[in-house]
Amino acid sequence: MLTTTKIYNFISLAPIPIFVIDPDLMKLEYANARFLDLVNEETQEIAALNLSDILGQDLSPATYSFFLQLKNTSDNTGVPVQIPGMESTVAPFSGYSYFAGRLEEADGIKMKIAVWLIAKTTIATETDTSITGDETFLNQRSKEEILSDIKPTEKRPNIEYVQVSEESQQTGTDSLRVAEYYIEKSESVEEQQVVSETRTQLETSREWFKNMVHSSPVAMLITKGENMVFDVINNAMLHLIGRDSSVLGKPWFEAIPELVGQSVVDELFYAYRTGITHHVPGVGISLIKNGKTTLGYYDLTYTPLRENGEVIGLMQTATDITEYVTSKEKLQKAYDQIRLSKEAAQLGTFDMDMVTGRLQWDDRCRLLFGISHSDEVDFERDFLNNLHPEDLERINTVLAYVFDKQASNGIYDVKYRTIGYEDKRLRWIRAKGQVYFDANDKPLRFIGSVLDITEQKEDEQRKNDFIGMASHELKTPLTSINGYLQLLQYHANLQSEHRMLATIDKSLNQVKRMTRMIDGFLNVSRLESGKIAIDKQQFEITDLLKEVCEETMTLTKGYHINLHLANEVMVNADRSKLNQVLQNLIGNAIKYSDLGSEVNIQYTVDHDLIIISIIDEGIGIKPEHQQKLFDRYYRVESDSTIAGFGIGLYLCAEIVNRHHGKIWVESTFGKGSTFSFSIPLGTIG
Repeated sequence: MLTTTKIYNFISLAPIPIFVIDPDLMKLEYANARFLDLVNEETQEIAALNLSDILGQDLSPATYSFFLQLKNTSDNTGVPVQIPGMESTVAPFSGYSYFAGRLEEADGIKMKIAVWLIAKTTIATETDTSITGDETFLNQRSKEEILSDIKPTEKRPNIEYVQVSEESQQTGTDSLRVAEYYIEKSESVEEQQVVSETRTQLETSREWFKNMVHSSPVAMLITKGENMVFDVINNAMLHLIGRDSSVLGKPWFEAIPELVGQSVVDELFYAYRTGITHHVPGVGISLIKNGKTTLGYYDLTYTPLRENGEVIGLMQTATDITEYVTSKEKLQKAYDQIRLSKEAAQLGTFDMDMVTGRLQWDDRCRLLFGISHSDEVDFERDFLNNLHPEDLERINTVLAYVFDKQASNGIYDVKYRTIGYEDKRLRWIRAKGQVYFDANDKPLRFIGSVLDITEQKEDEQRKNDFIGMASHELKTPLTSINGYLQLLQYHANLQSEHRMLATIDKSLNQVKRMTRMIDGFLNVSRLESGKIAIDKQQFEITDLLKEVCEETMTLTKGYHINLHLANEVMVNADRSKLNQVLQNLIGNAIKYSDLGSEVNIQYTVDHDLIIISIIDEGIGIKPEHQQKLFDRYYRVESDSTIAGFGIGLYLCAEIVNRHHGKIWVESTFGKGSTFSFSIPLGTIG
């Protein structure tokens, strides 16, 4: 039978952290050296502590239920089972999973539970957290120890020391042969009985050890002799090497012939011949599994097993880290692709620690701000001071908005100009980034990228200059055409040429549409060039709504335009610019609706804002297009049959923004849209 002392002797030499608990009191009774090293404590310091005291966590009901079931079960297979709810986040236990099994005894001492700590396989190979062995793992007993059991105070003169042959040097066998020899040489029945009991204990010890190897969730293999004959192997190792139990009794080159020529063999013999525990992290091994050669990566540990000071075999443990290595390789490839893409796109990057204020720029980012030094950059000195003076106030406002999680969710997307600190060159920059916040919504980190869009901006400026010039030139002949049509209209009225009058009216309407389109191009050009101003004045906005509706109904027939008026509302705004916004929104509502549809115009006052909405029954807008509608020259492809250049809504958005307002759309595809904008009532900037 095994006593508590003998069981603890085995556990003390185990290559992984193990501790023993009293399942009734949930207190620690014993822990091996691996566990004591892990917690950096002595045995007496952790004795009688609660399990929760050691792990630094409150044990879940599932954990208690598990221990109760393990304690009361009568069918003990000896295979450790993973403990539910035992995933500690407290160092140093956060890198381990927990398994438990019963320790049965037949000497009247109550049952205990052993808990194994198994390192998780996702730990990086650079960190040596794999299982390490002990040079004296097998608690094999020397001849002197056996003699001391027979008579502790003196050696029997008639007991002859024997030299056991190399053929019998296998785990535990030498001691059994010595015991058998003692039984044969002993003179008394009493002595024979003592030695016989010792032999039984040795056999039981070996079986217990083999059971421990088989029940380990870690892949383990015991080999004997220099030929590395497979002596004990568990299912985890069989699964790892893709073999079955037929490999037992075979030397390594027969059990796994594909290892011939691989570097792992040299590591095996190094550990055996030097007697030094040897750890090999992240080694690549090709194994034949299911008829196919498979390359895997493993953390290996070779622990020499000794008897009477001589190495008689190796205990080998393995952790499969193939998934980690391949994931790391994929991550590296992805990183390289991102780096190449970043370089190809000429993106610069920035990273700001919002707690310390430390700012990091890469070389490209430094170039775009006109600095060549490699010193630490400063937010105010190198960023704010290098912004174009006309953009400084706007960017400060944007940053305050971005650093407010409730308002922006940390999303940063802005365009601005820089003036290089050293080269004094003006550049246009597009910056995109993300602010990360702590649990209290305070900004922690601000990262992003910057792109030089100077050439794009210069192209846009040249295009705007051309559009402005062309539009201006088109207005001259268009004005003449309008004059001629009005003259024809006058003479047709005098002669009551009704058919002619109808044709002239249609022509005049088309001239007005073209005039509006040309004015739109001119306004876009002026907006982009910064040459358009918002001329604010106090006026009553319901009068403007009536005026726009009457003009629209005059020019457009076959639609029902309903204006829902309430109280008069005074605003401080640019009347002519808001006229353009209303004409454009109402014109679009009619353009994208079927003949006979209704267009409703309404407004509400919310505190210091007026919100005006134009509601139609038209074709509607798909969600993926709604956020882009207010971009310059953006048009929905499916609507290409409807005339337009995609500048109307952009112009509306710019005018509303310059009134410090907002514009948005709500739409259901196939059922209609509601375009709304809000502007402050009072005087703003």
